[in-house]
Amino acid sequence: MGRKEIIGFVSVLIAFMSAAVIPTVGHTEGNPNASIGYSVQKVSPGNEVNSSSSFYDLAVTPGEQRTIEAKLINPTDEPIVVVSRIFTASTNNNGEINYTMQPVELDQSLKHQVSELAVVAASDVKTEIAPHSENIVHTTINVPQDVEPGVLLGSWYFEKEGQTDDTDDEGIVINNKYSYAMAIKLTVQHEIEQPNMNLMTITSGLNNYRKVINANLQNDRPAIIGNLAVSAKITEKGKYDVLYENESDGMIMAPNSNFAYPVFLKEQPLKAGDYTMRVTATSDDPKWESQRWEWTEDFTITADEARQINEEALNDPEQPTSWLLYVVIALIILVIILIILLYRKRKRVV
Repeated sequence: MGRKEIIGFVSVLIAFMSAAVIPTVGHTEGNPNASIGYSVQKVSPGNEVNSSSSFYDLAVTPGEQRTIEAKLINPTDEPIVVVSRIFTASTNNNGEINYTMQPVELDQSLKHQVSELAVVAASDVKTEIAPHSENIVHTTINVPQDVEPGVLLGSWYFEKEGQTDDTDDEGIVINNKYSYAMAIKLTVQHEIEQPNMNLMTITSGLNNYRKVINANLQNDRPAIIGNLAVSAKITEKGKYDVLYENESDGMIMAPNSNFAYPVFLKEQPLKAGDYTMRVTATSDDPKWESQRWEWTEDFTITADEARQINEEALNDPEQPTSWLLYVVIALIILVIILIILLYRKRKRVV
């Protein structure tokens, strides 16, 4: 039996078990999470780079202190509580700027985090808003004296308390929480004259259980790099026949951040050996003349590394099935047998 057949068999068994012993919860039409129930609006602070921006687009100088405000609106018949906090912007692995969470790891080139420079007023961290009313909340930003010219980027994040996830008719949990994140862009004196990117490391692994080789790309300067396109090709070392490749465009990077650009292997197994990755990144961001970076880097995949990744991947039919799958199948079959035996015993007693 191949890997896909075994996985399918396990899925059928799990579905059978779920139907037998796990009750499902239906979605109700009157669920309070069916509508957002609140809204957030920017209050223009003045002295902005672009006063018509929907986000806080602030022109600042070293040592300056600024206060920004937001309006929280409750249109419902019940009081609500809205929690707000400040995040530092990062770049996710899709090549997009992430404003909705604090990054687990910050890039080594980042000297000043917006999440540390901006402080929500203590009374506004949790704000109770009466029915059909609105409140103004405040955040104070202290720009460091030693900050360099360029852009610092973060967000003011808002989420209503008491929101819960839903469960559909098949028992699947659906994330149904509504939040707002308004960008905070601090342009210190002026934009930098030229951006820069680096290829930091090349690593192999799994992305949603798909085999992948990652090129970690870094923007090490205080600037947003937009209109970014990346092309990555992998060959055997010393050869030029392309084994794996990926191309993407329309990406954007937060200042002083990095992300793992993926090259997926799809159905091909990962093999041990020496390889070369050739990466090209271009940016047509109108802030500068067109930019282009190129890197060529050798790397090695060990036999242990290749075996582990192939065993854990779900898109590689050529690899032998992991022993863990057999253990899972055996346990599920045992549980089913026990349920059948208990059912028959109870039926005889009745």
